[in-house]
Amino acid sequence: MDKGLQELIDKSKKGDKDAYGGIYKIYVKKIYRFIYYMVYERELAEDLTQMVFIKTWVSLHSYDETKGTLQSYLFAIARNLAIDYKRRKREISLENIAEPASNHEADEEILREEQRDLVAELFKYLDYEEKQLIIFRYFEELKFIEIADILKQKEGAIRVKLHRILKKLREKIKGGNYGY
Repeated sequence: MDKGLQELIDKSKKGDKDAYGGIYKIYVKKIYRFIYYMVYERELAEDLTQMVFIKTWVSLHSYDETKGTLQSYLFAIARNLAIDYKRRKREISLENIAEPASNHEADEEILREEQRDLVAELFKYLDYEEKQLIIFRYFEELKFIEIADILKQKEGAIRVKLHRILKKLREKIKGGNYGY
């Protein structure tokens, strides 16, 4: 673990709000992006992201570095909040997807929009767990061991599941069976 991050964690555990602000700055974009792709609503993703960091602040004293990274801890909390929301809402609409605004050139934005549309269309064929695995591995670029830690599953099982999901998506793309 990065020495600077470990220092922030140690200080935060002792109640140092400024140190916790450092942790927040490191992870807020990743956590927000993960939640956003799970719920596809900006305001809700912002609210749930804030809830993740509030819950983490309250429970940080019980965080044990030997059981996983802080990133895994944060993603586990984010995942649980997204699942709780999903249970309450029952269905998440993938129709109105809009990624957080960026200041890129128009051509890049059009290409990104087309890619988002394709991802959204392909996501319709995935169940909730499959979406999480794709987001963790390819959007957040987490290692298999980190995903396994978050989901409380074996690393080998995660690898197999991702392989099957990718095969399923390749078949959809190859066959053109994804609505385009």
